[in-house]
Amino acid sequence: MGERSALVMAVLLSVGAWVTVRLLSSPRTACLVTLAAVALLDVAALPPRSQVEYDDVQAMYRPDQVLSTRVTVGGKAEVLTLLAQAVYAGAQPSFGLSGDVHETNLQWTCPWQRSLRRLALPLPPPLVDAAAGSSASSVEVRLSLNGSPSRESDYLLVYTSSHRGGPLVAFDTLANVSPEATLCALA
Repeated sequence: MGERSALVMAVLLSVGAWVTVRLLSSPRTACLVTLAAVALLDVAALPPRSQVEYDDVQAMYRPDQVLSTRVTVGGKAEVLTLLAQAVYAGAQPSFGLSGDVHETNLQWTCPWQRSLRRLALPLPPPLVDAAAGSSASSVEVRLSLNGSPSRESDYLLVYTSSHRGGPLVAFDTLANVSPEATLCALA
């Protein structure tokens, strides 16, 4: 229905532009204006150039800050992915990443980089089996920093999406993780 409406509107606008310019000018000018109007409508109908998956950022700079969300379990979950960016002053940050996944306390060590990255946080095999066998469609995930982060120099930016309802955290398999992702290790 929307495509037909758009087609009718394009025809009406093009014919209206042709008639208006034809009354005021020559047929050649009317033809050029009509072609320009059709080209403008075609360009306006193109999809947006790039759509980022995030629309907000949350800074984690204290060990007592907790990022809590429910993550959908779909199939085998070998890693937990998180879209984040580490900000630090020295050679390495003074913090690490820890969390509770499906009521299991975990800690990860990551080879931090100063760019926006998808972190791949591996899950222990018993937790992988428990998540796969869980009858729940989602699992509670609580992430926090450990060590000595600071508000001024060492903190983690976590990217969130209002469309997805919170931080960009997901369960995935190792095979599906992008080669550009930062693979962390269980501590």
